[in-house]
Amino acid sequence: MTRTEVWQQHSGNQGDSTTCSSSELQSFQKDMASLKKLAQTEKAAMPRVYLHEATARLMAGANPARTQKLLDRSLRRRCVNANNKNGTDESNLVLGEREHATALLMACKHLPEDLLSTPGCKENMLTEAARSLEKLGDKRALQDCQQMILGLSSRNSAITSR
Repeated sequence: MTRTEVWQQHSGNQGDSTTCSSSELQSFQKDMASLKKLAQTEKAAMPRVYLHEATARLMAGANPARTQKLLDRSLRRRCVNANNKNGTDESNLVLGEREHATALLMACKHLPEDLLSTPGCKENMLTEAARSLEKLGDKRALQDCQQMILGLSSRNSAITSR
């Protein structure tokens, strides 16, 4: 289980973003420093760096607008120079796909509604994350994502029926 998963379990899965202890945050930041060193030579790790920076900000209870910008950076798909026989590096595509899905889930779970641009944006983001997670075969994260979609659907139908 990753530090992010432990924090999310502790804070609750429905977006109740609570801050973590200073020792947990320091440990997370040490891990992030190691990842940044790796990213200096492996540029494909940059989306993961942005995702971890955003996660650290969420864990610390920092301003969500800057956090959204970091998550947006994680969501940008980048072309990778290293190629295999098909012209793509599948391991980097999988890495990018996982980071993309995780960034979408983090934004939907932890950012305030008013930062997600339009009505229905959250549903679209969760649907996109679910497709990616299904493609990756990550059943546990897919189940979490589907639970969020169901919760969102039931909340929207309750609002509509008023």
